[in-house]
Amino acid sequence: MPVNGLKSPRIGHLARFFRCASLYMLLPTLLLASCEAGSPDSAVSRDLQSFFEAFVGRELSGTEIREITDEFVELHTLNGKTPEAIRDLARQLDAHVEALRPHVASSAALMTRHTLLEANYLNPDLHGTVELRLFAEPDPVRVVDVRSKRLMTERDVIALANLHRFSRSNSEPRHEPLSRQQIEQLVAALRAAVGGYSGNMPRFYGEAAAFWAGVQQAWPALNTGQRSLVRAYSEKMWRVQMPVEMYERLWGLAPPAAARRHADDVSARISEITDINSRLGNLPLVMDAIFGR
Repeated sequence: MPVNGLKSPRIGHLARFFRCASLYMLLPTLLLASCEAGSPDSAVSRDLQSFFEAFVGRELSGTEIREITDEFVELHTLNGKTPEAIRDLARQLDAHVEALRPHVASSAALMTRHTLLEANYLNPDLHGTVELRLFAEPDPVRVVDVRSKRLMTERDVIALANLHRFSRSNSEPRHEPLSRQQIEQLVAALRAAVGGYSGNMPRFYGEAAAFWAGVQQAWPALNTGQRSLVRAYSEKMWRVQMPVEMYERLWGLAPPAAARRHADDVSARISEITDINSRLGNLPLVMDAIFGR
């Protein structure tokens, strides 16, 4: 289904049209490889099945397994990957399996899920594929900013509303579900403010679900100063300075990744001239209305 008016061309139409000469040259190699006992398809298929069943939280049908394998091999072959390189790519996905089990809802797991979804959803070669449908199945994409190459899932939308409420309260970070009407109202406001080709979506918006999970999990162990910092960051984002250690705790990031994320916020504080509120329009007021404030 199109998001923000973006249509999804099926892989194998435009890609095959522009690369057909290369594909024909590769056909003999592919036919030989498929006939060999150690063909990459079986290894790729096993790894993709393991990864996607963990990601979506259900068993895949035989048809789905065959289709994602065919799509994966076709795409990476067209992009010049060797059978061994394709096998390595599938193996790298399979390495995420334990962190992506459905019962795992840590900030680190949610960050991993979002990173994988964002990288694949915004890849035009995957639009219309079974692979992309599976990526979006557990938590559908609701808002996309093409210019910034960022997106929000429904879980991010709900988390952002909760973070907004939390930031303006003195209470503990307690999750409040939204009604379908409230979700759709907020999605519409987000699309108007930070969707399409606006370039306005803050990085934090796509990380809202992971951050909100991290806040709830870390809260009991935080001291008074850290709690004040977390509440302020929930409202003002990069305009609030937090130590690198807090990026590790709240987003579940490894130290190098936490340092890079901290550096991104420092860079935003230095380079951002326009007040973010002027770019987000009436979004804060919409979130106030959702919670009756």
